[in-house]
Amino acid sequence: MPAPRDTALIVRAARLYYEQGRSQTEVAQELNLSRSNVSRILTQARDRGIVEITIHDPEGPPRRDSALEAALRAAFSVREAHVVSAPRMPGIEAVARESAALITDRAPQMRSIGLSWGQTVQSIVAHLESLHLRPPPRVLPLVGGHSAMDQLDSGESVLRVLASRLGARPETLYAPAVLESATTVRSLRSESSIGAILEAAAQVELAIVGIGSTGFYSSPHIVQQMNLDEDEASAFAAQEPVGDVCARFVDAAGRPLGSPSSERVLAVTFEELLGIPEVLGVAAGIEKAPGVTGVLRSGVVDTVVLDAELAREVLARV
Repeated sequence: MPAPRDTALIVRAARLYYEQGRSQTEVAQELNLSRSNVSRILTQARDRGIVEITIHDPEGPPRRDSALEAALRAAFSVREAHVVSAPRMPGIEAVARESAALITDRAPQMRSIGLSWGQTVQSIVAHLESLHLRPPPRVLPLVGGHSAMDQLDSGESVLRVLASRLGARPETLYAPAVLESATTVRSLRSESSIGAILEAAAQVELAIVGIGSTGFYSSPHIVQQMNLDEDEASAFAAQEPVGDVCARFVDAAGRPLGSPSSERVLAVTFEELLGIPEVLGVAAGIEKAPGVTGVLRSGVVDTVVLDAELAREVLARV
């Protein structure tokens, strides 16, 4: 075996074998060594840390980026940040798997859990394994129904599937999340069956919410369903919305928007979200960076799960 001082020879053999894909026999011929000697050199390369071997399992758990997580905690008022990626896996799936693992860890200690809707939230619930908790937590909607945005591909309600996985019964809110009339929103909130659900939802111990970005995915549908007139649409645009959580919009500084959009939503209020002990905010996709940045600046999110590309873009905006 070569002496420890022969680092140049070890590095050269390692480059030929690992970087250029040469066989040990070819490396031996190139370096005028025996094949057994090359085998020992490559072993020494690993033992001395000259070569490090990393195995990326596409079926394994997502990898976390501690540097990006620390940067997010420093830039925003989040207690916990999870930044994940996985080889050959879309960012939304990595985020969903990490978030499902978080919920699996948190849920046994929770007496009540609230849920919003959206593509990422749907994916999380789909990845969540059955826990059948005893006693089961209350499972409550943070927003009213919103057609395809609160359903899985199977057509099942996201809230109902989450409750089933936790061994609980969902407490449903039979009213739309977004309405065309502020008067109708006030009227529905005054109904005892609806008001009681929203009051209980405002007091959950864990809220699972998707973070939206204006102009992408569910956000434009929320605005469309408000059916704003010309003056209202101008007033909404003048407030410069960038993102949303539970259909509540914020601007780039994290300030919640007021009328007209705030009065057209049947959901927990922004102030109520701020009072929930843990709000778990989830998002994936670099295009969501403006919205995620604004929502994180609002202080409403306590724990955030993002894919690595999105986290880098968010931090670039700080």
